[in-house]
Amino acid sequence: MIHFLKRAIVVGGGIGGLSAAIALDQMGVEVTVYEQAAEPGEVGAGLTLWPNAIKALRKLGLGKQVIKTGAKIFRGEICTPGGKILSGLDSGELEFRFGAPVVAIHRADLHKILLAALPPGSIRMGMVCSGFQQDEEGVTVHFANGQSDRADLLIGADGIHSRIRRQLFPEVALRYSGYIAWRGVVTIADESLRGISREYWGRGKRFGIVPLGNRRIYWYATANHPPGQTPPPAQRKETLLRHFGRWHSPLHAAAVKTVIAATPAEAILYNDIYDFSPLPQWRRGRVVLLGDAVHATTPNLGQGACMAVESSLALARCLADGKDLRSSLRRYESERMPRTAWITRRSYRLGRLGQLENPLACLLRNMMVWLTPERVMKKSIEKAVGYEA
Repeated sequence: MIHFLKRAIVVGGGIGGLSAAIALDQMGVEVTVYEQAAEPGEVGAGLTLWPNAIKALRKLGLGKQVIKTGAKIFRGEICTPGGKILSGLDSGELEFRFGAPVVAIHRADLHKILLAALPPGSIRMGMVCSGFQQDEEGVTVHFANGQSDRADLLIGADGIHSRIRRQLFPEVALRYSGYIAWRGVVTIADESLRGISREYWGRGKRFGIVPLGNRRIYWYATANHPPGQTPPPAQRKETLLRHFGRWHSPLHAAAVKTVIAATPAEAILYNDIYDFSPLPQWRRGRVVLLGDAVHATTPNLGQGACMAVESSLALARCLADGKDLRSSLRRYESERMPRTAWITRRSYRLGRLGQLENPLACLLRNMMVWLTPERVMKKSIEKAVGYEA
């Protein structure tokens, strides 16, 4: 029980917002989550949960269910478009070292698990936040439909385009990565992909394949491209085939072209990739930010969802251990800032490396990755995934 916190409002019903709501509910805080989507659905595509996220989910009592629903990844590889392995990592060693596996899961499946862990009626859908007001006694959140709600604490977990962050810190500008991403999930029977994720690095573009279990494959692709365009589904697929149709690995049965061709055009997601530089402040008064609203990162380290779950646990713990709201939020901010800033910067740099386009630069990059000792690669990855919230 947190004596200074009776009720909290979470704006944003994504992974971070739901995880925070679950953690606070388990501590006896009354929580209401407001989500702008009209109803839960098959949102997003796939994602990877590293040991740091699995251990955090275990603390919420959800670890076993997540592992059972997803698919364990035993090895990750970086390859050339023709299938030559430049670098490999044994994920099984990470499980042995840190006590938790690497799991790939459909975002919608994880979302369902999190929703089911909340008390009935805890989430309200179709609620678009229009702003908030706060005073010494509490914070009032307003919605586009004219409704409002009041609590002791407001958690802004409403994503990279956060309305809460824009009101708190209007000066924050998004940073375009220089590339776009396509994503999809398709069902293909291919035993060569069981337990192995692969990312192929080309010139100014990449393609990744991650098994989700039950013959489902999550794939993603990137290409250097100006932002601000939203092509129709048929054009997305046509562009993908033009970019990646010739990529083929004789070692792996599921050629890139086969994966793209098997995905319905209307099921292909398309996004410009943004993040923003680490912020010097995460809170103001009774309002605090969480997840992509405050530490958005490019997807190159696969740590976006992991960071959100970590931050949720850290926020709940700081509130439980704190003497008052102000000092608890200050501790949460100071504890999480260094780690999330490191992840954001490292992920951004890795994306720049993967998206190199000059032929000579790509040749040198591939040689560097190929010659880097496995222990060096492992040490870098362990710093990201070995953390325990």
